[in-house]
Amino acid sequence: MKIPEIRRSTISRLILENRRESISHLANELNVSEETIRRDLNVLHSRGHVVKVHGGAVAPDTPGLGTFEKRSIQQVDEKKQIALAAKKLFKPGQSLMIDAGSTTDSFAEVVSTLSDLTVITNSLQVAQSFWMVGKGHSVVLAGGELRLDTAETLGEIALNQLRQFSVDHAVLTVGGILATGEIMRYRIDEVMIARMMIKQAREVTILADHTKMLTPALMKICDISNVTNLVTDRDISAELLPVLADAGTRIIIADQ
Repeated sequence: MKIPEIRRSTISRLILENRRESISHLANELNVSEETIRRDLNVLHSRGHVVKVHGGAVAPDTPGLGTFEKRSIQQVDEKKQIALAAKKLFKPGQSLMIDAGSTTDSFAEVVSTLSDLTVITNSLQVAQSFWMVGKGHSVVLAGGELRLDTAETLGEIALNQLRQFSVDHAVLTVGGILATGEIMRYRIDEVMIARMMIKQAREVTILADHTKMLTPALMKICDISNVTNLVTDRDISAELLPVLADAGTRIIIADQ
């Protein structure tokens, strides 16, 4: 077994035993740098073995996890495959608006390996992914009211800042896609952010795993006719295919 995998196994065991571990404590225990621990936690988080939180990680079933942390351990593999498939749509030097969500966080981790992107986002997680990698990225984090349970900024201040930019792409997560082709989300403040990003972008890409298909949510973001690309992890149901075809939306199925 590779040494990093042995170390990650130890980290996972410690977090399961103690329910919560800080990066600094793990670094001291294993005699490695905090940056090494961060990379290990990224790997373990992507596998669903731990949940990253500020300054460390907790066991996946720890009571009191925030909304974002709970969502981030659901359909982990599917979200990673969607992110890898979506990456092919983008080129170095382009500008992107990316909203907040566990799927867009996975996307940010993958697409941040491209160079010289300009990223405008209301997500702390997305901003951090690009900031940590470097690669010449320019990152703008919209201000506004900070919603801690989903690590995003919302409200009129955030909307006003997004309004200042015109970008190549908006990359969005969703709550559900109806059989009518309506793109839905659950909270009005998140819907307003998504609508603004769509308005300011020349192309729109929706990232949605199979659990979002034919799933209702509370409020409409837009119609599928506003969406350039739909990236998902399974074949589209027969019920949705005609609507997507009429809209001219490009369907991209992630490799299994």
